[in-house]
Amino acid sequence: MKRTACLLVWLIGVLWPLVPAGAEPSEVFSPGMHLAVNGQITKIESGLLFVKTPYGLQMRTISPNKADRVGLHEARVGDEVWLLIDLNNVLLDATKPGGEDFANHKTLAGRVRYADPFWGEIQISTPEGFERFEVDTLAGSKLSVIQEGMPVTIELDADNVMIDIQPNQ
Repeated sequence: MKRTACLLVWLIGVLWPLVPAGAEPSEVFSPGMHLAVNGQITKIESGLLFVKTPYGLQMRTISPNKADRVGLHEARVGDEVWLLIDLNNVLLDATKPGGEDFANHKTLAGRVRYADPFWGEIQISTPEGFERFEVDTLAGSKLSVIQEGMPVTIELDADNVMIDIQPNQ
């Protein structure tokens, strides 16, 4: 069952092209390859969750803020969690077993109107107006190469927090 759910999440993220509503063919966004893997919490220290992953991947940590936001605030050692990892081996999201929250991710294409230098928020201009989103701390470092006015596509998690950003060419 776990293998089937992992395969389903992978197929949704990789093979199913995500097109923002009303997008022209030049605006089609296909997110980079994301890998959904299950892991097991091996240690909890100062609120940090240490997760051992399969396939020889490095140990991952989930911050207390992210754990609370994704519903892992009552996690225990030995619990299983699902992790979403991007092409650059960066942890994008985590969830309880099953990975259903990963299917609730959305993408939005537009131009950067404002990016907080402290990675707290980003504002995107779209044909419908502009929208403001919180930025996940792990995705914040990607903002350093993004300039105002640049066309981008952002990925939002189930809580409408930006977890990934890609410049559009």
